[in-house]
Amino acid sequence: MNAVVHEVSELAQLKAVAAQLKNQIQAGDVVYLVGDLGAGKTTFTQFFLQACGVTGAIKSPTYTLYETYMVQDKHYVHMDLYRLTDPEELYFIGIEDLLDGNNVLLVEWPNKGAGVMPEPDWLLEFTQNKQARNLKITSKH
Repeated sequence: MNAVVHEVSELAQLKAVAAQLKNQIQAGDVVYLVGDLGAGKTTFTQFFLQACGVTGAIKSPTYTLYETYMVQDKHYVHMDLYRLTDPEELYFIGIEDLLDGNNVLLVEWPNKGAGVMPEPDWLLEFTQNKQARNLKITSKH
């Protein structure tokens, strides 16, 4: 797996990384977004979806568990599993249909879906300390 670390202390830097990834992440890919609360996972996802052509409001799926977006023939699913109490709950929301190979799945808090969620094609790890925020991107591609 290839790994690259980007400093993303400013929103413009995070937006630039999201724009770069729009041409690399493909239909059927599962993207895990990992990091503490407030680390930038949702903001990154909003920038990524905007770069892919999504217009209008991009809501955090904290309460709905997932939101879907369609741009031309491309389908994106933004999942937030933070409120999940049992990975088996994913079956009730139709996880099998979401994993049909046509959707790009962007998954926050993927550890909450352990045992049900597939392994990621992309792992985005958001870290922060007093000096900087970093985004480590690891890809199977």
